[in-house]
Amino acid sequence: MKLVADCGKITENARAIVELCGARGVKLAAVTKCVCGEPAIARAIVAGGVDGLAESRLYNIRRLREAGISAHVMLMRMPLPDEADEVVRLADCSLNSEEVTLRALSDAAQRRGAPHQVVVMVENGDRREGVMPELAEPLCRLVLELPGLELAGLATSLNCLCGVLPTVENQQRFADLASEIETKLGVSFRFVSAGHTNNVRFVLDGTMPSRVNHLRVGEAILFGTDELSDLRLPVPHADTFRAFARVIELQDKPSAPDGVCGMDAFCRMHEWPDLGVRRRAILALGEIDVAMEHLTPARPDISLVGASSDHTVIDVTEADPPVRLGDEIELACRYTAISTGWSSIYPELVTKP
Repeated sequence: MKLVADCGKITENARAIVELCGARGVKLAAVTKCVCGEPAIARAIVAGGVDGLAESRLYNIRRLREAGISAHVMLMRMPLPDEADEVVRLADCSLNSEEVTLRALSDAAQRRGAPHQVVVMVENGDRREGVMPELAEPLCRLVLELPGLELAGLATSLNCLCGVLPTVENQQRFADLASEIETKLGVSFRFVSAGHTNNVRFVLDGTMPSRVNHLRVGEAILFGTDELSDLRLPVPHADTFRAFARVIELQDKPSAPDGVCGMDAFCRMHEWPDLGVRRRAILALGEIDVAMEHLTPARPDISLVGASSDHTVIDVTEADPPVRLGDEIELACRYTAISTGWSSIYPELVTKP
């Protein structure tokens, strides 16, 4: 099987999101973790005019740097103290919430002789990373005191653990906290970073708090979608990634199982309606390769039946022209499919201009 990224379309998406957000004073860090810091895709994004990149793994940032990409890079996943030297060498900026780590970054930045930007993470309801709001100011003061560090801003994140949705109210609460800390410390934050793709809708409807000036955006640029809001964004392309897999079996079979059914190979329960005998094809593609539930056959006359580790079953009864043994079937990919597939060792990864 193979996964194909259309870099030209990704550049056009990036340009559209940059223009949309820029018109309202919001800059972007384009998140490339979904494609493991794929250099060709990162270059396509940078060509669209983003202000920088954002990554969650040092491995991916190292890959970007070794490919010669010099754009500003923000490390989103908070580093460990023993990673400090590599963090200041590879990343321009990092998100942080731990005093011990900040002191390690300070030491590393001094050894390197170059400042490292720090953005303090604040917990805003989703109960994942970040200090509680009342602890943000003391941590910001510490960053200002530590040599080698620059206090670049404040950031928060929602949706990711508990599914707490961004609202006008919690976005404003975060913006007010940023303004309060700026006033108390006599600073102006470069980044007041409110979240990710799901926050773009506030830019669209004009309800983004004025103090928010930054978002960390991946899905909107790479896929043109916001699946959490089921929102089609005003970007030109939602067909930027495709999967292709070949047919290894083609048989007529009853659609209903014969026997007592329990959980499948991935501990999932299913219901199998009896649709009679159907023409079924098996693809050389499975859950080990990619998260199958996030793929959709590109042909409307083909439907996905299910998948196990190494095999995917599709219904091709209505296919016109008929599917043949050895045919390559095209499937549309959503974010989760690419984030699992691009990190798998099995698919062939293709980036086309």
